[in-house]
Amino acid sequence: MHYFEEHHKLVESGALQLLLTDHQPLIVSRELLERSGAESPFVTREMVEEVIARRRRLPTPTVPAGREEMLASAPRRAVPFELLSEGFSGPPVATQPLAAYEALFHSRYRALARLLRGRPSLPNLRPIQELRASDGVASVIGMVREVRETPQRHHLILTLDDESGSVELLVPKDSPGSRVPILPDEVLGATLQFAKEPGRLPRVASIDRPDVPASRTLGRSPRPRRVLFLSDLHIGSRSFLAEAWKELVGFLRGQGPRPELAASIDHVVIAGDLVDGIGIYPRQERDLAISDVVEQYAELGRRLAELPERLGIVAVPGNHDAVCPAEPQPALSDSLTRGLPPNVRILANPSTFALEGVVVEAYHGRSFDDLIPALPGASYARPTEVMKRMLLMRHLAPIYGDRTPLAPLPRDGLVIDPAPDILVTGHAHTYGVDRYRGVLLLNASTWQAETEYQRMRNITPVPARAAVVDLATLNLLSLDFSRGPPTFDGAGA
Repeated sequence: MHYFEEHHKLVESGALQLLLTDHQPLIVSRELLERSGAESPFVTREMVEEVIARRRRLPTPTVPAGREEMLASAPRRAVPFELLSEGFSGPPVATQPLAAYEALFHSRYRALARLLRGRPSLPNLRPIQELRASDGVASVIGMVREVRETPQRHHLILTLDDESGSVELLVPKDSPGSRVPILPDEVLGATLQFAKEPGRLPRVASIDRPDVPASRTLGRSPRPRRVLFLSDLHIGSRSFLAEAWKELVGFLRGQGPRPELAASIDHVVIAGDLVDGIGIYPRQERDLAISDVVEQYAELGRRLAELPERLGIVAVPGNHDAVCPAEPQPALSDSLTRGLPPNVRILANPSTFALEGVVVEAYHGRSFDDLIPALPGASYARPTEVMKRMLLMRHLAPIYGDRTPLAPLPRDGLVIDPAPDILVTGHAHTYGVDRYRGVLLLNASTWQAETEYQRMRNITPVPARAAVVDLATLNLLSLDFSRGPPTFDGAGA
């Protein structure tokens, strides 16, 4: 119910009860939102029946009258792993690049506008084309095309686009709307005040962003099972921390301290850069122990096979992996992954999945390279501050045309929907933990020591850390393998 409330939809009682009888209610809910569109505020039982029938490829399901409530109230068993969505959605629908990117940005706008539409803080909401100075006060939802500063008084001039047109707005320098930096290509809502004098720009009184709801239902496992988070293995690099990895393997096999903790870990999530790759940065060949990318993945398979077979391993690629660099990235090809153990799932980057009922969004984090220069005070040493901004915008990589290439796909797979319980990233080669509106933020550590290229970019790694999260409570325990057997830091383990 909270998911539909976030999208400003009213759900019939019978529709909700039928929805909860499905084993993947969140996936069905996403399809229902896409089918209902922006015009209709209602989700009916008939719509739920159609979506469930199509997903099962069976005749329209029938639930005997009076049994819906009983089925909906029955306790649901959490599934160990459930894929909710992958960011990569297939090839562009248009053959012309401009048309393909137009489809991408339309998809982004519609997905994020749906989260903003219906808010009381956006009164008299209008398409840009229908704005009139006689409105006095009105609101718009638009994508930021341009932000520029006036030369004398340093006010902001904001250009917003929606599907009907464009408008220029004035954001006074000391107003609430100017306190949070406005980024290119993010989608936001603006409440406007129109001046009585003709020719003057509408003034922005306040700005709303999609953001994570302040209160919502949080996913928790019904049993105290745990997941271990890693990132940036960089297999094939001379700087791969083989001794620290050996300590991690020993710990997970119950050969180190806290064997009872190791035995309670069911899942491992790896947030990208599984191998070091080839030709990723200048003179990388000097840093490679394995100079053949196929052999790097073969070595990755050997390293992952050292972990206990009982673990379910979920991994996404990163910018060092042998896959299209534009985001969202597809999963690795079968030719590269055939040597991986059978307990390894390779998904697209990013991907959203549920572990024991807890929603995890895994994203490698290449957009840090764009967001850190764009956000005053941001740095690679504090990646969770950037992750908070991602959640505020409900988008992982909004800026087009900078260091992070965006793939012109028909659906913008970088929109954060649904809001996760855990957001995990990598790429920064540091280790960070924080919380934001109930979401556990985790920038997972690297297993590569500092390279000359990192020194040149002023990136100081914090390597060989692992985070263990209790899926029943989202309490986190940090493990440090950088000096031998793990040391522990944290509560709720």
